[in-house]
Amino acid sequence: MKKEVEKVINEILSDFYLKMDVKYTTHSSINLSLVRYFNFRLKYIDQVPRKIMISKELLESLENNKNLNILSLLHIFNRTERGLDLNPFQSKQSFNSNVHDRLFNDWGIHHLHISHKKNLENEFFNKRTGPLLFVRFTDDTAYFIDVKSHHDKDVWSTKDFIRILKNNWPQSIERFEAGFRIYPDLDDSDIGTLRKNGYLFGINVDEKSYILLGHGQATSGDNLMATRLAGNIWRWVGQNISLVQNNKTLFKFELLKQLCLNY
Repeated sequence: MKKEVEKVINEILSDFYLKMDVKYTTHSSINLSLVRYFNFRLKYIDQVPRKIMISKELLESLENNKNLNILSLLHIFNRTERGLDLNPFQSKQSFNSNVHDRLFNDWGIHHLHISHKKNLENEFFNKRTGPLLFVRFTDDTAYFIDVKSHHDKDVWSTKDFIRILKNNWPQSIERFEAGFRIYPDLDDSDIGTLRKNGYLFGINVDEKSYILLGHGQATSGDNLMATRLAGNIWRWVGQNISLVQNNKTLFKFELLKQLCLNY
């Protein structure tokens, strides 16, 4: 029975990855395959209209850095408001289910390349750029934080991102406040080191302290929410195991819905 279930899940995931052109591995552990699937789904930017919020710091960056591609930034803002696909602006590694986006997992922040042009017309991803646009998405709002270079020191772990969120839209991260001072008081370099080693930790940003601004990460680097969602699938399978024997077609149909793949 277990092998039948695993076969169905692997077929569903393989079909999805091929349809989306996502790099993937069929793992010996079906649970790991589910976790990696949800890793991808969580960092994939859903195509829904969002209100755009632009920080004071980003506006200053636009004013002070004349080399920034303003047209592409406006293109991103426009697509965000209209609910059009922003995934071509993401890193190419975002479409590899085995690659961990630790900044996203830890703080819920995406980074986008600032170009609306492509090297080849039929490519999915836009051209890669040195400057990156950092943004935090919710279901209905996009908080555009700032532009930083790939090569900036501690660019993936700078507390400036959280400071900008706190100073511009404190209510957007208020529910993640710890309510107490966190020790040790980590600097940007500490954060990068701990994150690479799979640790969970809180941070102090000026007078505030925060915990789990994103979904969190497991020691493996996987998104903690992805592990929870994979567990939910197994619970559902356990509750509906009789369907595998009685009506495999219905089982697969219902499983697709559980995986949010009822297309």
